[in-house]
Amino acid sequence: MARPKGENVIRKHFKLTEETAKLLAEHSKAENMNESEYIRYLLLNQSENPRSRELELEIMRLRNEINKIGLNVNQIVKNNNSYLYKEEDKNQLKEYLEEIVLLQKTMITGMTAD
Repeated sequence: MARPKGENVIRKHFKLTEETAKLLAEHSKAENMNESEYIRYLLLNQSENPRSRELELEIMRLRNEINKIGLNVNQIVKNNNSYLYKEEDKNQLKEYLEEIVLLQKTMITGMTAD
């Protein structure tokens, strides 16, 4: 992603910790770019509404929780197919799943509103 020839150049100088500099070097190398190209790439290709680090972590936690719930649902279905549950247990499970879906929709609506 080299800049066009003849384009004006403004140099910026900034400081990095050793750890951050190492990350920059690794990431730019992984993308087959020099560090300046990689920084320009990151700046020019971010969305208008970038997500905060806290939001990213919360989304990761939510995915993990949903995966755990999925595993539990698979176990419940297996046990149900073995006729281990009563009808009232099935109704309670249905209510819990409806509540989960409602919470997910609320969260997604809240994320898109930001």
